[in-house]
Amino acid sequence: MVRVSLVVLLLALAGCRDENRLTPYLGLYYGGFDTAMTPDPADDLNPNECPPGDSPALCGGAHGNPLDHLLMRLDLNAAGELTVAFFRTREDYQEGRRMYLSRGCQTSLAPASNYKIHRVNDSLDETQVLASARFPLEFGNRILACTNSVRLGAGRNPAMDMSVQVNPVTGARAIVLSLERSRRDGDYLYVEQNGEKIPVKLDLQYIGTGAKDTYRLCAADDETKIENKDGVEALCVMTGRKKWSVVLPVSPYGPGVTALWGSTRSPRWYRSEGEPDKVMYHRGVFVPVRLEDMSDLN
Repeated sequence: MVRVSLVVLLLALAGCRDENRLTPYLGLYYGGFDTAMTPDPADDLNPNECPPGDSPALCGGAHGNPLDHLLMRLDLNAAGELTVAFFRTREDYQEGRRMYLSRGCQTSLAPASNYKIHRVNDSLDETQVLASARFPLEFGNRILACTNSVRLGAGRNPAMDMSVQVNPVTGARAIVLSLERSRRDGDYLYVEQNGEKIPVKLDLQYIGTGAKDTYRLCAADDETKIENKDGVEALCVMTGRKKWSVVLPVSPYGPGVTALWGSTRSPRWYRSEGEPDKVMYHRGVFVPVRLEDMSDLN
């Protein structure tokens, strides 16, 4: 019984030592997400929201509050749970006014569901991961468009992953946050074009009126143009039969006379096999900062 108690005590002390290793890295950071600003303000991470009475056209054409130039605090709450909070301005931080990652959906981060301390070689002059954690997304507004947001959290149980990265020799440190932005199933339809696989989707709303080989095929990313049987490029094309023929140098009908002909469906689509899912992420990098240096933060 004494031996068991001793083992439990040693494990608890080891856990405390691990948590203590993270303590020097708690505090205030400054940074933003690489996907915050886009050419179209309506696609910004944390899209614009027009105040009542403002012109939607004018408001939608300007960048509002994208998730860049932010203050972030890494901390432990009263229960000892690891937390991340964001602040838009120095004054907001001083007053304790946390900001939502998306105001309309009231998106914030819950305390870390788990975190892990990693071994760091103190003599190695390179960036190493000291700690990693996962923070589930919380939506104050439970409408479906929020809980299945295309901007924040494409996964079924959206969460933000964090890594605390340090260089023990130089003392440099940064916090890297990542959140799944989009996911393309490894099992997908594609057409071959100029030696590349172009992911496509069938328009299931279209009901063909012609031959059974007539379908409406669209680029999966809604951006890449694909080519129809007549060589015309568009985001969506109708499939059809493309005639072909082979001219043989020698045939029963004389030299250079067509001997083989037929038709195939064009564009022809295929289904991938055994490919991993293609995942894209929102990625944020935050570096330590002193509050007295943040007087110019808007």
